[in-house]
Amino acid sequence: MELKLPKIDLDFLKQKKRPLHVAINGSSIEGWAEKHGKEEKDAIKKHIEQIKTFMNYQIKNELPILTLHISVDTDEEIAELTKLFQELITNEDIHKKKVRVFIIGRWFDLETDLTDAFKKVMEETKDYDNLFLNFCVKYDGQEEVLGVIKLLATKAKLGKLNLEELKIEIVKENLYTSYFTPPEIIIEPSKVYSGLLLWDSKGAKIYQTRKPWLDLTTDDVDMAIKWANRKE
Repeated sequence: MELKLPKIDLDFLKQKKRPLHVAINGSSIEGWAEKHGKEEKDAIKKHIEQIKTFMNYQIKNELPILTLHISVDTDEEIAELTKLFQELITNEDIHKKKVRVFIIGRWFDLETDLTDAFKKVMEETKDYDNLFLNFCVKYDGQEEVLGVIKLLATKAKLGKLNLEELKIEIVKENLYTSYFTPPEIIIEPSKVYSGLLLWDSKGAKIYQTRKPWLDLTTDDVDMAIKWANRKE
């Protein structure tokens, strides 16, 4: 897929010290309900609210690229995510602001209604290039890189690739993330790096909030950006 950039003034971003791409690891909601004395359904509801909150943050602040790694671990989560993505297909803000939505990962074997919603929202927004909103679903950074290794090894075996000519750019072209630029900031809700956007993470500043995804706020994103802009 051809690498694209949002139609944004990069000099303006640099001047205002605003990032081009922020990625957030929101893949785990385990333990939140127990910690807060809530039921599992409350955690799932909060998960959906969080996704909407950060989508709205991107649009309000015109953040060119936002990547969210989201959880799809239970049938209840899948049911609520299906409703959310069905709503996104006709979401006024998505179309008004020309937000391109893309799903990254090994999501093709999920429940049909959800995968259909994924495909439909990607199709409906494929020509937009104002903002990019990416969702990592059933995504693992090591598996992404391993998949590229297998693909390139197969091409080399078939004589379609000369390993002596293999370059970093060729690897990038075969990643899930081939069409967008690497993140400047990766926000992790724990002290451990998850491997989110593993290949593209080189050079990114990893901001560890030490608070769960479901407790993350947009203020945390602002703080991460401020932290990333600090002079070394």
